[in-house]
Amino acid sequence: MNKIESLSDLFDMVGCDVSYYDLGRNITKITPQQAIQFDRKQQAYPFPFRQHAWLACLLTSKDTAKKDSANAGVIWFVKLPLDEAGCLNLGTRDHFIKSIVDKILHKGEAAGLSEALEDNPYVFKPDQERMASFHAILGKDLHKAPSHYFDDVVKHLSSDLNKQDDSWQTLGLQGIAELAARVNEDTYQALIQKTIQHAAKPVVSALCHALEHETLSSQLQETLIAQLQTEQDALMQASYLRALSRAELNNTLLLPLFGLLGSLTECQDNDLHPIAALAAKCPHWLGQNPQLLRIIMEKLAHREDGYIAFRQIAAELSQHPEAKQPLWSLLRSGHVSPKLAQAVSYLFTQTPTSVQ
Repeated sequence: MNKIESLSDLFDMVGCDVSYYDLGRNITKITPQQAIQFDRKQQAYPFPFRQHAWLACLLTSKDTAKKDSANAGVIWFVKLPLDEAGCLNLGTRDHFIKSIVDKILHKGEAAGLSEALEDNPYVFKPDQERMASFHAILGKDLHKAPSHYFDDVVKHLSSDLNKQDDSWQTLGLQGIAELAARVNEDTYQALIQKTIQHAAKPVVSALCHALEHETLSSQLQETLIAQLQTEQDALMQASYLRALSRAELNNTLLLPLFGLLGSLTECQDNDLHPIAALAAKCPHWLGQNPQLLRIIMEKLAHREDGYIAFRQIAAELSQHPEAKQPLWSLLRSGHVSPKLAQAVSYLFTQTPTSVQ
């Protein structure tokens, strides 16, 4: 057997081509060049999230005779830790490779790639929303027809949404994700605009969560910002922020964000929903705008919760390449409130946990 020194060597060994998607902060297709670079440790992993690479590996057989077999389109969900430089931890990666090779040698290739990850410690299972969005994006990339759930969603959203009925409750999450994956198709742009403005809140929220994986038109961004400015429900505010997370941080977006966050010295429980969305989905904004970052950390420092939220958000931001340095610059600054200074002094009193 040839020496296996990378993930690509592993997939060559089992006779498969591989396409990678990152499933960390957002769902993003990884280019072949990016895959080569992080696999060979020539570059850091391009989309780190909570100090791991969250990979969906689409494996397709190189043997044309097997293209229609059960192994023709196997998907592996693999979570691999990153080192301090943001590169794949080679010791862990090699342990993962060895566990796969041992399993295949023990069971035989006939057992199938789908069984190779049984009881593997590096496997993860995406939540329902993320799985729906991944299948929607993958299906679109592979030019597959959408599911029957998609037709139901389009039919419902094309109707009079001002009627007071609960028919939206029968809609499938997969159909909503498939609509979001088509956000830049002319056929569906007006329908998505209408949905954001008039559909039931649970439908809008699910659509926003799926839209966080897409690059949105300026018109749709404006619609989402307008909704954000008038929305009083904190969970819906968080949903709009998630949908906007790939937007450029300009004044059109920045001013509503300042308005949303409000006072430096007050932070109610409801305020935590948009703050958590900003930290988990938009840390690049906080890295780009120190004032926005300071408002959030000041608000959290003024909470009477034993600095629980403060520690969670600080831990989240300290793991993001763009937000890490601005965060530590702020926390080391002498120009902060006494409350924030006190929160910093308590920062390392217990092991922080990340925002979920």
